[in-house]
Amino acid sequence: MTQWLTQADCKAVMHSLFCAELAAYRGEPVPGWQELQEIDSLERLHLAACVNEFFCLHETGLEDRLLMTYSFDEWVSFVAEAITETSGLTFRTSGSTGSPSAHFHRWEHIEAEANALARRLASVMSMKRVISWLPLHHLYGFMLGVALPCVAGVPRNAVSGVSLPGLSSGDLVVTVPPRWDYLARSNTLWPGHMAGVSSTASLSPQTSSRLINQGLMGMLDIYGSTETGGVATRWQHDMPYQLLCHWRQHDTQSIKRVDDNIITPLLDKAHWHNDTTFTLNGRHDGVVSIGGVNVSTSYVKQRLLSLESVKECAVRTTGNPAQQRLKTFIVPASGQEPVAAQDIAQLIAKWPAAERPVSVTYGDALPTNAMGKLSDW
Repeated sequence: MTQWLTQADCKAVMHSLFCAELAAYRGEPVPGWQELQEIDSLERLHLAACVNEFFCLHETGLEDRLLMTYSFDEWVSFVAEAITETSGLTFRTSGSTGSPSAHFHRWEHIEAEANALARRLASVMSMKRVISWLPLHHLYGFMLGVALPCVAGVPRNAVSGVSLPGLSSGDLVVTVPPRWDYLARSNTLWPGHMAGVSSTASLSPQTSSRLINQGLMGMLDIYGSTETGGVATRWQHDMPYQLLCHWRQHDTQSIKRVDDNIITPLLDKAHWHNDTTFTLNGRHDGVVSIGGVNVSTSYVKQRLLSLESVKECAVRTTGNPAQQRLKTFIVPASGQEPVAAQDIAQLIAKWPAAERPVSVTYGDALPTNAMGKLSDW
């Protein structure tokens, strides 16, 4: 159970969850959504199921109460009361590496990570406010935008628009690499004694250096995943990651929490320098990071091959590491290049940006080298 999550925190997280789920359900953004009266009965059932899963309300046996009211504020009030008796939260992956999967995190583990992050940040700054430019219903958004300020006892400000609010000394800004890239290239001027946190993917050395030169006193890069939560951090891009204090090394490719013996495998290949620091040497599963989102090129390939007009295809990254996107080489079914082009355009039109190939090349056979192995194009 948790005692530190307030009703206002619940409301902010639920609003983030509802906006995302309604957008996915309807296939279009819903920025002006405010009340349950604005949704139909099927959407209401869907949202109730999402809230039940996220907050683990089934543990209370009272989850059906969500269907007894049409007031969003009453839903918030019920959830805020119910979570004092639940064991944790369930976060979902984006689905960009396959079907979205749910991952449960116990309250005590969430609190331990938030405290570990607060300690790591306290080594360089006196934090006075957390400004999060992340969806609060995602693991990193919740951890950095809600749990961290709660345990640190500082105010929070969740950015819902396209720009940061007014900044002041002692602010901690947390967001994803593409937004840090944008802020760096915009020559943002930072007040003194401000730091940043980057999550979901590694921040490029160029962006990190540029932000420091523009006035940020430090940029904390977090390594982890929806499956594990935050695992380790580093202040400089050329330094190893250091385990957060609630983790300990088990072996070269797995870790354990300090309070249990459950073995947690790392998703990346790790080279350990000692029992608390390591560097990364690529993913085990070939997943790539596009705009701070983990994307499986195999998953994208399978979806393209589901089209009858596509005989073969290959998917790779293109562009520099800081701004890389996906490209694809398509071998159409016999005589069906125009059909394949139309089918692909329709298929990828509604894909998330990170999964969508920005370049499509057509040919009679996949490109190979002299040894017959797939080559770049």
